[in-house]
Amino acid sequence: MLLPYLYKFLLLLGITQAISVKGRLDLSPTVITAYTIPRVSFRLYQVGNYSTAEPYHDITRITDVNGTFMFNDLPVNPGVNVSTHFVLTPNSMDFNLLPQRILIEITNVHNETTGEVNAKLRAFRNYFGREHFPSKDILFPEQLDEMEVEPYILIKPARSAPFRNYLQPRNVGLFESGPLAGILNSRWKVAGIITLICVMSFPYLVEKFDPETAKAMKEEAERKQREKYMIQPEQTKKQIQA
Repeated sequence: MLLPYLYKFLLLLGITQAISVKGRLDLSPTVITAYTIPRVSFRLYQVGNYSTAEPYHDITRITDVNGTFMFNDLPVNPGVNVSTHFVLTPNSMDFNLLPQRILIEITNVHNETTGEVNAKLRAFRNYFGREHFPSKDILFPEQLDEMEVEPYILIKPARSAPFRNYLQPRNVGLFESGPLAGILNSRWKVAGIITLICVMSFPYLVEKFDPETAKAMKEEAERKQREKYMIQPEQTKKQIQA
């Protein structure tokens, strides 16, 4: 009479084994350094039905330069052929990582031959905007692409994320803001600098290569300067009569 109950109790003991999820971030050809490790994180949270008081939630980071990360001691719903679901999301300040979301399914599978209950781990690609996990309210749920889980769940970058400048100085310098900064930051600044140099050096070049022309230009400029301040005779008569 006690054998069936003892058998079920042993099954439950086998179900409560510690479950871990192992992943790896592959940034090749970029090398993972000490600067990269704190800028990448992975979040795992439980969805669907759960047997604990609150759903599981944890955040972890890379543990080595190979990009390895791990979640240990995941809670699993008791029962044979019962599944527990989690969602894994990667986050990086420097890269856009794919998959954006990963649905993880852990199922308690009973082996009839050995009598043991083993946890079967499966992973599926997901993306933002589609929450997928088995539910009685969904008659025809969308199918997700299954991923490899052995030896780890692989995550790769899609492309470099745009630079995020969260802090901006209030008192910027003369060469960082204003008209002068606009000229210096313009793509035509090189052409403007060359033109300015040519204009400033033109008189010296003419004087060096053609002294007679430079002398004539200088005399013409002096003559116009004298005429500008010279008082004409007619203007003097008008001033006297007035």
